[in-house]
Amino acid sequence: MGTTMIENRLSGKRVLIVLDDVKEIRQLEDLCGNCEWFGQGSVIIITTRDAGVLNLFKVDYVYEMEEMDENESLELFCFHAFGEPNPKEDFNELARNVVAYCGGLLLALEVLGSYLHGRRIDEWESVLSKLKQIPNYQVQEKLRISFDGLRDPMEKDIFLDVCCFFIGKDRAYVTEILNGCGLHADIGIPVLIERSLVKIEKNNKLGMHPLLQQMGREIIRGSSIKELGKRSRLWFHEDVLDVLIVGFVEEIIKNRGEKRDNTYVEEIELFYSNSNCSQ
Repeated sequence: MGTTMIENRLSGKRVLIVLDDVKEIRQLEDLCGNCEWFGQGSVIIITTRDAGVLNLFKVDYVYEMEEMDENESLELFCFHAFGEPNPKEDFNELARNVVAYCGGLLLALEVLGSYLHGRRIDEWESVLSKLKQIPNYQVQEKLRISFDGLRDPMEKDIFLDVCCFFIGKDRAYVTEILNGCGLHADIGIPVLIERSLVKIEKNNKLGMHPLLQQMGREIIRGSSIKELGKRSRLWFHEDVLDVLIVGFVEEIIKNRGEKRDNTYVEEIELFYSNSNCSQ
């Protein structure tokens, strides 16, 4: 009924239609599936996180939004943080550090600018220090929409693997490794590219916005905040070493039971010594 009503009301009329945040091809088919409904000179603008939807609908032109440059980013951020286009005195360096962290991502500039509005210098410094360890939850929630929109668990696994291990690596090399793990990266990586979760940079290297990488790693960290050994992936050498040490010591304790002799102590000391030498 809705499709028929749209056709009857707009038939032959010159229209401008904006469809925002389209997720599925069916939405486009229902709302403007037949371009003959509309009069000559009509324009349909579609925004989506999934370029694959646009390809299926066979749109005439695709425009990919670019990241804001440093000056544009600073101006937008300052409007939210200070209510004016330039940073206040004594906040210039801090403001530029936040802008650098955002990497031209509009939603991060808006969220962090609003969050820091009216706060003292020491609070700004604390927020910046925290962001290096734990990302802002509002930014993460918005970025995670694209990740949660992946319906295939394998595509999610590929994204998390790229976040942790393969930024800057050759696409063919990564594809071969992930295929060997049964993840079907030949189709998985193109899907991530269409969703703007992964990009191909110079020399066919895999790339990703730093905040997307941070979001992916935070998903893994959040699965087991305190116990490293329960996380699905570890990307820091020190974390891997800590898990190996704990596992080795637990295995010794398990095998030795309650017995504590010199051999038991020597085995642990030897392992620690070798671990330190390898760092």
